[in-house]
Amino acid sequence: MPKIFHLSKAGARLLYKVRHHKGHGIHSPFVFNFITKVIEEKTQYHAYDDVRNYLSHFPDLSFRENKTHRLLLKIVNYFNIKKIVELGGGTGINTLYMTVTASDIECLSVELSPLKFSKAQMLYNEWNRNILQSNEPFPPINEKKDCIFVDLKNYKVSHNEMVTYLMSLTHKDSVIIIDGIRTNRKLQTLWKMLVQQDDTVVSLDLFHLGILFFDKKYYKRNYKLSF
Repeated sequence: MPKIFHLSKAGARLLYKVRHHKGHGIHSPFVFNFITKVIEEKTQYHAYDDVRNYLSHFPDLSFRENKTHRLLLKIVNYFNIKKIVELGGGTGINTLYMTVTASDIECLSVELSPLKFSKAQMLYNEWNRNILQSNEPFPPINEKKDCIFVDLKNYKVSHNEMVTYLMSLTHKDSVIIIDGIRTNRKLQTLWKMLVQQDDTVVSLDLFHLGILFFDKKYYKRNYKLSF
């Protein structure tokens, strides 16, 4: 990758650190509360330990908890999410964080790599949650979902088809979380496509992570946040 791209990326990250830190300058009560009570919230939930302790039984699985893991857990908990679709489930670690907060959460995890699919399957076996797996790029789903999480590192499909598929799964209270929106220029373009959809109302750009909301009672706006 050219050095000039690294420089521009570093400059953009510095700019994001200056803007909308800890909710400063945010006039939307919904977005302000989401920033202060979810993104910036520092409570050490017991559920973090539940996941860590469970993963300690899988020493061959590479794992290091990060802020994205914690954010996924907090989002599911904050919105009392029950029905999840995960596109790019990888080895299943993100799935654990999204399903740990309640026993009645249902998650469909899509993973296209046979090796990662198999590793995730082993991880889910003793995890007392309703997790279904699929290796289809766009498995047929006949109901709307509360949360859709996309890990772009593990989910490489047609961008146009992905946008159409994601929009078909949402209701007004859904949240879509996209990890890896600045991995490369093509994925930046994908993120812009999602932000510009008519159904998308509020979009939060956390630099590498993007979050979308769809309730028409809010004003359409894109926020760039420090994370």
